[in-house]
Amino acid sequence: MSGVTINLNVAAPYLSLKEYARVTGIPFGTCRSMVRDGRIIIRPKELSDGKIEINMVAMLKDAITNS
Repeated sequence: MSGVTINLNVAAPYLSLKEYARVTGIPFGTCRSMVRDGRIIIRPKELSDGKIEINMVAMLKDAITNS
């Protein structure tokens, strides 16, 4: 076999933390901890109390790089 092709689909470029927890099945509190320690990549916030948005494109690129 000369090459492998993998097609991946990102439903949305950004997900709320609550939606990310639901989609992945990871408990919400665990997801919050993962954001704090850098295991979940977020969109930079404009305000310190702004909504956390998970950067799904960056997460996919990270998963590919670390596979």
